[in-house]
Amino acid sequence: MFVIKEYRKGKKIVRQGTHGTSAFLIKKGTVEVYQEDAEGNKKVLALLKENDLFGEMAMISAGERSASVIALEDCEVAILTREKFLALPETSPAVVRLQTIMKERLKDKK
Repeated sequence: MFVIKEYRKGKKIVRQGTHGTSAFLIKKGTVEVYQEDAEGNKKVLALLKENDLFGEMAMISAGERSASVIALEDCEVAILTREKFLALPETSPAVVRLQTIMKERLKDKK
């Protein structure tokens, strides 16, 4: 179900504004989630570590990424594509976990 990929320190994993169809689960390492404005000013949104998830909103909506993510150290991530996610039964632990995370993040945006 997941594809495992390694990213070296300093490597950009996702880029703000690009089309996204995958979510990422951090298996090892730490990443920085940030946004850049039109002038290139950087605003750090979060530091994520092992077992944290990112990219799920763009995966579900098949929309643009709202932030960039860069590896702060060598990382290993499990990648779940939209196609594989949609094929999972609604009672799958992965689906339930994603729903919970998304509800929390949507609540935090209000």
